[in-house]
Amino acid sequence: MGKVIVDITMSLDGFVTAPNDGPGNGLGDGGEILHDWVKDGRTEADNLLLFEEPMQRLGSCVLGRRTFDIAEKAWGDDPPFGPGQVFVLTHRSHETLQRGATTFIFVTEGMESALKQAQDSAGGKDVALMGANVSQQYLKAGLVDEMEIHVANVLLGAGRPLFANIGDKPIKLERTRVIPTPAVTHIHYQVIK
Repeated sequence: MGKVIVDITMSLDGFVTAPNDGPGNGLGDGGEILHDWVKDGRTEADNLLLFEEPMQRLGSCVLGRRTFDIAEKAWGDDPPFGPGQVFVLTHRSHETLQRGATTFIFVTEGMESALKQAQDSAGGKDVALMGANVSQQYLKAGLVDEMEIHVANVLLGAGRPLFANIGDKPIKLERTRVIPTPAVTHIHYQVIK
């Protein structure tokens, strides 16, 4: 069975969006700066960690309903997930959606059900978690195996924090890789269980 991975970009002060994120403003006011490393001046190392490595390892994804609602229009008919199934953890039921090669399945039976369905769909590959809230829920429950954190060269000062609401027990990590590039530092951790 594959691993459960948080793979996300955040500011040095721990925010994954700037303030006022929402539909039509997915990364918040000025939050696009978080992803400058994806666009301008992307290096070979950035390409490896953004496209090549994940495409080989990832089999499925779990994301939160809020993330889906914010990003669905921006993704359009060609979401960045490629062929396969993405499981949307939600309290509001919704019929399955097909967007390009990606199928979005809405799971109302809780986080364990969403993860099990994603793992079954992944065919032995890894499951990525997308969004701050979903990542927090799975970290708090002890279900995350690895984290690939892309630390952008910016302090946002406010926004949606990645590591809020993860409980009061320490989560021990082993840093297994650090790759600095001009616009971002990629840090890979294994969660020690």
